[in-house]
Amino acid sequence: MIPCRIVGNAVASHSHPSLSGKKLLLCQQLGDRDTAIGAPFVAIDLFGAGLHERVLVSTDGLGARHLVHDETSPIRMFIQGIIDEKQSL
Repeated sequence: MIPCRIVGNAVASHSHPSLSGKKLLLCQQLGDRDTAIGAPFVAIDLFGAGLHERVLVSTDGLGARHLVHDETSPIRMFIQGIIDEKQSL
């Protein structure tokens, strides 16, 4: 799982049929002190995450394809949960 922040929505005029009607969000990976790492990427959202929320993203492509019920879907990442608060150890 990758800790991320939602930085935008992904909108496509044409997409794979398995993604029709699904919410796609742009996720920015977070490092120490919530600093951005790398380029944003697209993940499917089934939890209703909003802009600027912190989320956990799974990179399990097989799991993502099961969520859309299509083994040929190009989706590889999905939001697995919304982070309510961050606690220090």
